[in-house]
Amino acid sequence: MILNLGQKSFGLDISERALRLIQLKKNKDRAEIISSGEIEVPQDVIKNGKIVKIDEFSYLIKNLIKTSAGQKITSKYVTACLPEPNTFIKLITLTHPNSKDIISEIVNECKKHIPYALENTYLDWQFVDEKDKSKILIAVCPKEIVSNYQESLNKAYLTPKALEIEAAAICRCLISWHKPKTEPLLILDLGAVRTSLIAYQHPAALFSLSISFSSDNLTKILKEKLKLSDEESLKAKKLCGLDPRKAEGSVRKILEPLIDKLATQIREAKYFYHEHFSRGKDLDINLLMLTGGGSGLPFLADYLKNKCDMEVNIANPLINLTEIKGKKFIDNIQSFTTAIGLALRVIQK
Repeated sequence: MILNLGQKSFGLDISERALRLIQLKKNKDRAEIISSGEIEVPQDVIKNGKIVKIDEFSYLIKNLIKTSAGQKITSKYVTACLPEPNTFIKLITLTHPNSKDIISEIVNECKKHIPYALENTYLDWQFVDEKDKSKILIAVCPKEIVSNYQESLNKAYLTPKALEIEAAAICRCLISWHKPKTEPLLILDLGAVRTSLIAYQHPAALFSLSISFSSDNLTKILKEKLKLSDEESLKAKKLCGLDPRKAEGSVRKILEPLIDKLATQIREAKYFYHEHFSRGKDLDINLLMLTGGGSGLPFLADYLKNKCDMEVNIANPLINLTEIKGKKFIDNIQSFTTAIGLALRVIQK
């Protein structure tokens, strides 16, 4: 689902902690990474999804493009993501899909679902299945946020080819082009400062939720409970995580209450799917895919598997790409899931 603003572009993942860039080229039936980069975003440049220090943001973008690895970025066109907490995506069902005034029906139905005043938003929609006009995927974002991102990217001498809902980019990256999963599934994107949960059923995301959980919060609680420095608490999280054998299980014991709350929200999303989507009456979600920088927490997949009673896998962001063959463009590939998905949009066209 895309808010098109309309050339070849690179993918740019914008978050409060980092900017990540990926450029791809088509290689037979897959894509190949030709450029990548990452740069930290200082505190308060982006607040609650809004870019508040536009000049500093544009400087960071220019520096990211200049220092990216691989081929030089020459395109001024960019496909960027909109902040997940400020966007809304959902699959809706039309009562009269064959109506001559289908636009009015879509708008009226959207008013029942979206959390914003419609006149203050940009609304995009698409048929999930051209044969079934009753199923519509809608995407909404406040005009204020879209204008803010346009202005900020323009300041860096870039032209947004598209501003896309993050959930769409993540699904595009993680679902195989050649062997798409037909069963419904959940994708948990674990970030440094925020986490999102996406329900997917081929060929589209059904809904996404912001989860009150972050990798940074795990580090902070370890620092507080164990009286560690920032560096020591981060190391404890990465080395021990939920492994019951490490540090006599002391780190796991501290983290368990936060992970248990996360598991509860995952189970609630499963229930929501079952109750609100027609096929959910006889088809449950039995697979959870983990991605994002926080997905590497030791023993997280096993822990969630037991708590949520479902299969849990670490996602593969390279599933639609050629093998990177020793060209280590990227140290932490899970952090680049959104950027890869944004860049793939051009390849799939």
